Order: sequence, then structure tokens, then C-alpha cells
Amino acid sequence: MPTTTWEQIRQDIVRPFGLITGTTSENLAANKLLVDEDLTDLYPTDDYFNDNWFVIVTSNNNDTETRRVTDYAQSSGTLTVSKAWVTDSSTSTYELMTVHPDSVLRAYNRARQVVWPHIGIVRDVETVVTGQRQFTYTIPSTIRRVNRVYLGERYEAQNDAENLLLNGGFEDWTNSTTADNWGVIVGDTTVNQEKQTTSPANYAVLSGNNSARLIVPVSTAVTLAQTFNSASSDYTAVATEGMTANLSAWVYCNTASRVSLTIDGDVQSDTHGGTGWELMKGSNNLDATDTATVVGISVTSGAAISVFIDEITLSIGQSSVLDRPYTAITNWDVVPPAAGASNGGVLRFVGDLPSQHRLRIVGSDMLSSVTGGVATTTDATTIEIDGELLEPLYNKVRQMLADERAMGNMESYWWTLARQYEAEYDRAIESGAVGIRPPRPRFKVANMSY
Repeated sequence: MPTTTWEQIRQDIVRPFGLITGTTSENLAANKLLVDEDLTDLYPTDDYFNDNWFVIVTSNNNDTETRRVTDYAQSSGTLTVSKAWVTDSSTSTYELMTVHPDSVLRAYNRARQVVWPHIGIVRDVETVVTGQRQFTYTIPSTIRRVNRVYLGERYEAQNDAENLLLNGGFEDWTNSTTADNWGVIVGDTTVNQEKQTTSPANYAVLSGNNSARLIVPVSTAVTLAQTFNSASSDYTAVATEGMTANLSAWVYCNTASRVSLTIDGDVQSDTHGGTGWELMKGSNNLDATDTATVVGISVTSGAAISVFIDEITLSIGQSSVLDRPYTAITNWDVVPPAAGASNGGVLRFVGDLPSQHRLRIVGSDMLSSVTGGVATTTDATTIEIDGELLEPLYNKVRQMLADERAMGNMESYWWTLARQYEAEYDRAIESGAVGIRPPRPRFKVANMSY
């Protein structure tokens, strides 16, 4: 998703209040001075920055250090600040502003709550799988408000001609511990055949008759893999050199942060969240001479766990073959989470959904908060926003900063300025010209009603 760095957001917010960016002419030393000769021509009046401006250094040993300016000597472009610097071995970048950076951070963290749900993060989650006679599903904790729900087709990697892997659905086994075309290449362990059952259905099998159960011993790292070799007669002849490999897999695990996808030994996905069945995706740019691509599931060392794997797919130079149409579902409601719960509540359906199908939940959440302050490097932090939504967000933060300056005095300049920024924000939101928009759904003709 598009993002903007906190450094850029901070600068854009305070620019109307006063912002100067520059580079020191001399290395910062263990004193209270900052010298930038470029200031002499731009600000030709002594004491111009005194007391009402702050300087924050944005590089080297003094990175994120903030000081109040106590004196300005125009003839040399020298700022005297409230506290000594740490000695630097090279020149440093800095910002001068009329608002303390911590005040901007605090105002933003308040504003992100106020502007939601008009401005926030669109979440599009495909990691929930339907179960037999199951009417409720835990909403992922990343979704604060559910907007739309869709039902995806039951997918079978085994029968998909677009899938380049052999036995991607783990339907074929030489024996109960040997899955055809798959092998454990890291770790001393076995992979076991997990068979489907009826009355009740085996939830550890996502689709078809089997899945793979990877048994991970204590303190052992394990990788289950297959080597796709387009030069082999067993595989589809596809040029892989210099192309992008796209890997996806459904993985069931109750332990977070241990399982990931790998392509040619490199981790290429976020780790599994430990919430049961999750769809994991990753991609990697292959070497220009790469004709054999090793793909698989890796589990890091830790406590002994079992991981169930099903429906692994591989495509080259295109998006995942799991990109399939969805049918919109309308007969659902949301049960809010209990106080202190880590999940997003419960999605409840009126009727029974077909089992082993994918649920796609589209919703929203607040923009991420920014932690730390002048004592913590936060400039590289990215916020999930860009484009047309930035200026309304900025105006809400500016309103809060101006209100803080006004201190309730309705006759002050800052009170008037706060109302101007508030009005600009309201106009943008009320006009409907800006606001988060979920992606357009990929509809298909429904053959059943839910």
C-alpha cells in the first residue's frame, strides 16, 4: 500500500507555521552552536529565531536531537541553542520550525483517531477459511470496521493448469510419510499425510482428500520444499531466468511468527500470524541464469509445533494463480470484541456457508500511530497514506496545533487559524472528494444465495 515517511509528514504539517531545512556549514561540536552560512542571506536580522524556533538535527550522531534556539547571529549564520550537541565528524542536515517536533507527533496521534473512518487504512484480508456448520468467524485484529464480505471459490491447486508445481494439493503420497515431489531439505523430521474425514470434516485439510502435516521438533529449523525445474520433462517448460517467481500457500498453525514462505532459500513473505488457516504469499526476482527454483515452507527453531500445509501454487512472471473471483455476501453482522480483546470481534452469518471456501473481508482501520519522540528515531517510520488524503489529515493536525497555541482564547490569532483549518478539513470530507475507498470487488454470477 502507498506510504509516506513520518519525516515528510512532519515537514508538510509545519510548513505553513514556519519551516526551514538545511545543512550545517561546520561539523557540530560539543557546544551549543549550529552554523549554516546560507542563513545569512535568507534571514538578515539578528535574533530572528530567538526563543520561538526549534532546531532538530536529522542525521549523524545528533539525529533526532531537538533544541530551542536562544540566539541568532546573522553575520555568521550561527544559532545558539539551549543544550550542547554531541561532536559529529561531518556536516549534518537539520530542520528549523516554530513547533516542537514532539508537539507535532502528539497532535498527529490524536488526529488519526478523529479523522477515522474518513481517513484510514483499507484492509483487504483473504486469510479466513469457512468451516462445516460454522456460523461465526473471528475478524482479523487489523480490521476495526468491516465494510464488505465476499465468498471465494474453493480452490484446488492439484487441478489448476496454471500452477507450475507438482502435487501442490498434497493429494499424491508414496506412503504416509512421503509426499510425491516434496521433501524436507532442512531439519531432521518427517512430513505426514493428513487425511480428510467426514462427520465431522477434518479442519486440518483445506481442500481435497489430503494435506501435509509438517512435524517440527523442539529447537529445530525445518524447510519443506520442491524444486521447479523447467528443463525437466516432469514440469511445464517455462522460462524462469530473470523472471519473478510468485508463491502462495495455505498454512494452518497456532503459533505466530514461526512460519514463512521461501524461494531459493530467501524468506519471501510475512510470517504466519498463528490464527489457524492463513493464505501466505511471496515473490522473488530470480537470477538471470536460474533454471531450477527451490520453493517451500520454512519454520524457524523454537518449541515443538505441527504445521499443516495445503494448496501451494507457483507462477512465473505473473500474479498469484489464487486470484479468483468472489461472490458478495450480504446476510452478516458484526459482534464487537470484548473489552481488552486482541481480535476485531466476530463476523456472524445468518445461514450456513459452504465449507472450505475462502472469505474475503474488506474493511478499514486507523492510520498507524507514531511512537517515540525526540529521544527515538521515528523519521523513517512510514504511515499508510499518500496522495489526496494527506492534505485533509494535515489540516486536522494543524487545527489541533493551533488550538493548543490558542489555549482557549477565542480572540487570539491562533484560535482563528484553528477554525480555518477545521473548516478546510470539513469541506474536504463533506464534499466526498476525499475518503478511503475499498477496492472494487471482482464480481461473478452467483449460482447460490447466501
